[in-house]
Amino acid sequence: MENPHEERQAMLLARIIKNADKLHEAVIEMNKAVAEINTANEDIVIASELFANYRRNVAYNLTATGKTEASVSE
Repeated sequence: MENPHEERQAMLLARIIKNADKLHEAVIEMNKAVAEINTANEDIVIASELFANYRRNVAYNLTATGKTEASVSE
């Protein structure tokens, strides 16, 4: 006669392994989707870096020439 606790533990272990495999597949699929999104956003990142550098350069030049945004609008 087999131990009923062993049978139950084996059944639970099989369910855990099955669910872990499903989770692993879902995580792999999600990682692929995130990689595709990151690839699609590369151009946006480059454009935002260009605008940030432009803004920083404009602020530096306004400060260096002594012209502030208030005096430019006058």
